[in-house]
Amino acid sequence: MMFSYFPYAAAFAVPEGAPSAIDPGLVGIGLVVAPFVFVALGFISGNPIAPRRVLQAMGLLIVLGFGLGLLSPVVGASAGFAMGGALTLNPPDVPGVYRTRMWAVALTVVYVFVLLLIAPPGGVFAGGVVPLILLGFADEYSCWRHSKTPA
Repeated sequence: MMFSYFPYAAAFAVPEGAPSAIDPGLVGIGLVVAPFVFVALGFISGNPIAPRRVLQAMGLLIVLGFGLGLLSPVVGASAGFAMGGALTLNPPDVPGVYRTRMWAVALTVVYVFVLLLIAPPGGVFAGGVVPLILLGFADEYSCWRHSKTPA
């Protein structure tokens, strides 16, 4: 995900005092590498419907990336990768895993947005790191919660 996210985020980075300009080459690199992220997530995790989920994830990345990208391109990209990852990863065999994953996506968006307001370089870095980590935590939490329910 880093190879796709960071060129995209760097395309919108403007040195202080310079006029704002978007580097279309870096945006293109980020969008070209993004499908490989979802292909790797889907097929390595063993999702039986990986091809369909990869296409859905790419659509969500574009919709969320451009939709929330109006707020901030970093927030849009991290939300798109989080939502795409939530769909593409093979879910554990426990009930309620998608609900927990959606909470992880929402938490990712809020965390990255707040961090961008407080410390912009940290927010840019967190936008590339946090989405998949929180999805992993969400799956672990779902499995832990399911193991604690009485049989």
